[in-house]
Amino acid sequence: MVNMILKSDKYKNIFENQFEFINTGFSNGIYNMEFDSQRFEDVIKNKALPMFRVYGWKPWAVSLGANQKETDINLDRCKEKNIDLVRRPTGGRAVLHANEITYSVVVRIPQNSSASNLYRDIHLLIIDSLRKSGKIELDFEKSQPDFNNFYRNEISSLSCFASSARYEIEFNGKKLVGSAQKISDGVLLQHGSILLGRGYELISELANVSSVELRNRLKEYTLSHSITLEEILNRPVSFEEVAENFFDTLKIT
Repeated sequence: MVNMILKSDKYKNIFENQFEFINTGFSNGIYNMEFDSQRFEDVIKNKALPMFRVYGWKPWAVSLGANQKETDINLDRCKEKNIDLVRRPTGGRAVLHANEITYSVVVRIPQNSSASNLYRDIHLLIIDSLRKSGKIELDFEKSQPDFNNFYRNEISSLSCFASSARYEIEFNGKKLVGSAQKISDGVLLQHGSILLGRGYELISELANVSSVELRNRLKEYTLSHSITLEEILNRPVSFEEVAENFFDTLKIT
């Protein structure tokens, strides 16, 4: 584990004072979600500093949104493929955490800010960091989808990477980063998946859908609405590279 106390004037709109940069490397789903949840509770109780964490998943894991039905995912198939199943403390839809780097931010919401502003500002920080890997023109989704229709669609409603919400990070209209939030007592937890390479689309093999045709359509739909750093840069991108770029970005005052 890497743990460094930092203070960044450049990102004081997110971290007003000192915060911890933590790299916990690769862990299982329960550890990863309990770590985020515990830090969230500790910051609420003033028992810990705010945090920016990066981590990976070993074995791969499906995380369900806080209010998502467990029956959306076939537990037997997960066990057959040695894939964890865990529930996030945040909302949203299912994610297969495969070839990715996950980020997590726990911070008090500044008095002059809001959860929506932090969502945007954290994504701006992520864009700054990802650009260290190459000249890539990343953008925000500018509109909010109609989630009432979205969640009624059997195909798109199962996978986080089947659509983009406002301020989510895209490349040429395809989603690269999927994020979710939780707020309590003026403290924000925001974490999300940054796609390094393929693997996440295999959520289609784990989803409980009514036919093989729908399973294939879910995979095609997910791939057509998302993209990986490897595809953008035309080269493999490692967890270690992106983790180091985050640290370099945050340590600059």
